[in-house]
Amino acid sequence: MREEADMNVVTGIAMLSLAAFLVFVGRPNRAGEHPKFLRFDAALVLYPPIILVFIGLGVAAIISGLLAK
Repeated sequence: MREEADMNVVTGIAMLSLAAFLVFVGRPNRAGEHPKFLRFDAALVLYPPIILVFIGLGVAAIISGLLAK
């Protein structure tokens, strides 16, 4: 049971760090131009929910891991 709780915390931290990385990579440059992978129309609809899913699941995994101890 303890290993599963530790694994949830590690998974949550990994998901939050991945979300932070995606936010950092998706930022526009100083000229206001988006990265190449965000220049098609559907990316601006799909990219934010993907980041929010990683944040939500990461926080849920950390809380679950901390409450299971």
